[in-house]
Amino acid sequence: MAVMHPRVAHNYLKDGYYPTDEATLTQIAKRLRFKAGTQRLLDPCCGEGKALAQLASHIVHHEQSALHTYGVELDEARAVTASQCLDSVLRSNAFDTQIGSGSQTLLFLNPPYGAVVTDQVEKQHRDMARLEVQFTQRLLPTLRRDGVLALVVSYPSLSPAFSRYLAMRLRQVEVFAASTGRFKQVVILGRKADMREPEHQAERTQTATLLINAGEGKAILPHPARPFEIAPVNDAPFRFEMIRPDTEQLEQAFGTHGGLWPTFDTQFNLARHHQVPRPLRKLSPWHLSLSLAAGQIAGQVHSNDGAQILLVKGGTQKVQRTVTTVDETQTITTVIDQFQPLIRAIDLTLGERFGRIVVIQ
Repeated sequence: MAVMHPRVAHNYLKDGYYPTDEATLTQIAKRLRFKAGTQRLLDPCCGEGKALAQLASHIVHHEQSALHTYGVELDEARAVTASQCLDSVLRSNAFDTQIGSGSQTLLFLNPPYGAVVTDQVEKQHRDMARLEVQFTQRLLPTLRRDGVLALVVSYPSLSPAFSRYLAMRLRQVEVFAASTGRFKQVVILGRKADMREPEHQAERTQTATLLINAGEGKAILPHPARPFEIAPVNDAPFRFEMIRPDTEQLEQAFGTHGGLWPTFDTQFNLARHHQVPRPLRKLSPWHLSLSLAAGQIAGQVHSNDGAQILLVKGGTQKVQRTVTTVDETQTITTVIDQFQPLIRAIDLTLGERFGRIVVIQ
């Protein structure tokens, strides 16, 4: 269990909004290329949406590429601003969203920075109890296999444990320093891949070493000139929704869609339109009992002399019967399912019996 420190929570919720600088975004855009097809870009900490919008406009893409931008932002004012420059924006905590697994081709993640208070004693667990790590763990599954992660973090957060975590899930990893030194930021680019198999050990070790050295503040070698070619994703529908809307959002949704009230008759009054098949001739007592038990006959029933009125509803319930047989060598117990007719009625006869439940089985 982890509890967020109040200072970190303050940064995370509102005042800790530090958008990625334009120079760093330009560096990232130069390293990426979109192939033809459907491309989805996700920023789960999108702020005002300007960073993702700049990436979408600056990344070189094929003329037949179809770019779609998605953002998540907790602050209401910033979410409204972001919705003006991104295709779809959720005003929510990123941890309270449901985003389709493998639905994105580019995940741009500049998460809140800071440690959270944890009851874990081991250093490895404490190193993983950071907001940067938790956001990465939560959002990386939304990226398709071979999709590209652009992660902007402060280099001290690249602990050995976090570095090994990334090395097991990314290939062709590149690291370079952000254009501003204000937050000691580095940018990590890599393709999503399962690198846990033994045949990937060499590249996994190389990636972990690269990230650990960056986390220790060592000099970062210049990255290769060849850009990342990003393949498209299937354009099938995917989930992009919040799972814990607040009262205002629920009110807005009900105002737009009206809930079930406009279709109340359709949803709750089907019995009025239900046509009960009428028998060709008068039912015998046996057929009448079967029809009652099957639920085909229901409603108000008067006795032949008119002295009693019942509201009848028939049905069937499944019961189990246990049969035990004993022979010279063993005891055999058999459980048999049986369907038993059950007819319930409410006595509507005025007087002392009014409201009593009558059960026939």
